[in-house]
Amino acid sequence: MQTVVLQDLVRSVQDDQKDQAERIFERVFESLMWTHVVDGKIEERVPLKQWKHRQPAEIEIDLAYLEINRAELLSTFSEYLSNPSLTSKQADWLFLNVLTYAEYVATVSEIREKVMGIKRYVKSHFPPKNEHLTDISAFARRPWHLPVLLTVIAIGWAIHPFVGVSITAYALFAAHRQQKAWALVNATLASMLQTYLSFNTADLSWAQVTSTLERSREAGAIWSASLFALAERRTGAQNATN
Repeated sequence: MQTVVLQDLVRSVQDDQKDQAERIFERVFESLMWTHVVDGKIEERVPLKQWKHRQPAEIEIDLAYLEINRAELLSTFSEYLSNPSLTSKQADWLFLNVLTYAEYVATVSEIREKVMGIKRYVKSHFPPKNEHLTDISAFARRPWHLPVLLTVIAIGWAIHPFVGVSITAYALFAAHRQQKAWALVNATLASMLQTYLSFNTADLSWAQVTSTLERSREAGAIWSASLFALAERRTGAQNATN
């Protein structure tokens, strides 16, 4: 998988730009803080020393231990875009990959926290699972939901058939509406994940990057406008050299 380290990014620029490059790219890695936990206690929080493209099996571990400062990343990205002398394939890929990943995991976290509640959401991280699920309904279900619902329906039928029919009809309607809502959320998450996974190499077709981001946005994803600006600039540069 594509991997980038700070030293590679700095080496790719001219000598008179290395100090500025090191300062900017250090900010990227300082925005990616890893929490080391020993025996259930936080031992230290340190910046990552490299960034590699994530596989789905790694996402749950990142949700538990990786803190991404999106605001700082976007600020650093803006500075990078305003300094064309720092441009390189590796740096372009780093920002594209990190920012799409950051947006995806932030969206996953926000949705899971809403459907699970903060306490269940935090507990769900530990120990991290090896399988990453995009079906939000798997996190929304609780063991007592169905027994309680069936009990309420049974009581309704015991009171009067009309009451039973009304409760059953409402339960079916509510379940259908919830399933439709979950389906929309699942489609958005799946689109965001596939978009991120497609950016697994620095040898990018920037026209394809733009198309992929746009398709995902149509599915409900929200990406930073800066990513589209980057793709537009690099598409123009690629077209000029072809």
